[in-house]
Amino acid sequence: MVSDGDERGLARDYAALRAAYAEGAFLMRAWHLQVLLEARANFNPAQPRVPRGYRYGGRWTGSGGDWGGPARDDGRARIVAVSGDPDEPKIPDRRPARARERNRIGRAAARYLRTLPLWQQVRFLARVGWLASEAGHTIRSYSDEPRSLEELKERATSPRPGYDIHHIVEKTPAHRDGFSREVIESPQNKVLVPRYKHWEITA
Repeated sequence: MVSDGDERGLARDYAALRAAYAEGAFLMRAWHLQVLLEARANFNPAQPRVPRGYRYGGRWTGSGGDWGGPARDDGRARIVAVSGDPDEPKIPDRRPARARERNRIGRAAARYLRTLPLWQQVRFLARVGWLASEAGHTIRSYSDEPRSLEELKERATSPRPGYDIHHIVEKTPAHRDGFSREVIESPQNKVLVPRYKHWEITA
């Protein structure tokens, strides 16, 4: 007979395996999309782009194309070259030993990716190795669109990688105010939210 403790351990192991499989599947899809993008005719990821603030900002450009200058000027500025995005966070090649540092990098990446279209998000994650493997789902979840309270409650019935269960009425104050465990842990008091947003809420 399997004891309650063994059953809980097996459930944790199974959840960890499912999460690892989901992370691997996500990375495979990311690499596949990157290959498709780079195989497109005339696609060159190193090609310069028009910087922010200029008309047609973000579009690919040549080394001497005239894109009409900043949107607020007379349209005569000339683009000669475009450097890398200055807002892109620096991701170290090696995984930092400290969890706090890894989490700081992950949150910076998540905030940055919210500014990019989906295909660029996937391409970025395909380049960052250990970070995508460890926190890819958590980073992607940060870009979720807002949802209604009922949707968040419904999603809490099916936890997924990159998300946390959040108690609407927090457990410690609820216990202190005399609410029963059944009420605190009821589906009506739980929502599923992106992990980094959960940290921001609890902070």
